[in-house]
Formats: sequence, C-alpha cells, structure tokens
Amino acid sequence: MSIENRTYKDLAFSMFANPMSGDIGKKTGASAVKGAIVSILKTNYNERLFDPEFGTDIRGSLFEPMNPLTEQRMKKKIEVALARHEPRAEVLGISVRAQEEQNRYEISILFNVASVAEVQKITTYFNALG
Repeated sequence: MSIENRTYKDLAFSMFANPMSGDIGKKTGASAVKGAIVSILKTNYNERLFDPEFGTDIRGSLFEPMNPLTEQRMKKKIEVALARHEPRAEVLGISVRAQEEQNRYEISILFNVASVAEVQKITTYFNALG
C-alpha cells in the first residue's frame, strides 16, 4: 500500500462512543495526525512509563523570560520532537509567539500529510497553569 493511499487512524481522546457500533470513537486522516501532534507537544518527558523520551520539554520553557531566544528554543524542541515521534507529518513551518498579555505562547504548525492534498495547520496555546 502506497503512502498516498493510507488512511491514518487514532483513538479520539474525547472518548465518545460511536453511535452505530457503540465502540470508542476514532479520528482518521489529517485529524488523527493533528491529535497526535497535540499529544506530543503536551506530553512532558518521563510522563509515559515505558517511553520516557516521548514528548517535549517545552513546559520547562514556560518559566523562562518571554523573549525571542526562548521562542527559538521552544521551536527547536518542537522540531526535534515531531521529527522523532510523528513520521506521518512533513513539517513545513513552526511559529512560536509569546503573548505577554495573556501570559502564554501561541504555537502554530504547518504540515503536510501524505494522504491529504491540502496543507494542514494546527494552533495550540501553552501557559504555565496548564
């Protein structure tokens, strides 16, 4: 099966039941990859018992000064984590912007999924409180 014809599937973290079968819900295609990227970003190192290197250490950067240097460090950590843990996504660009008024960082990722024609974008926020 070629990469272009693959259908990516993951469990839906909302844990909804499929109304037709009663099984746990699932995400497919680009939605599955987006969910996996958010999971990678929001998981700290050593949080997964048998995979201590899974995730990123960007939560540790939340207590650093909000400046361009911290933004670049966070961007590099994200690049490394996605290259290591998410082979389904071809990352085209990562943007990390400090939002000092809200005391948080906005992280946007542009990426391609081989089985989907259009470019995907995901935006998530990180703050020190969770």
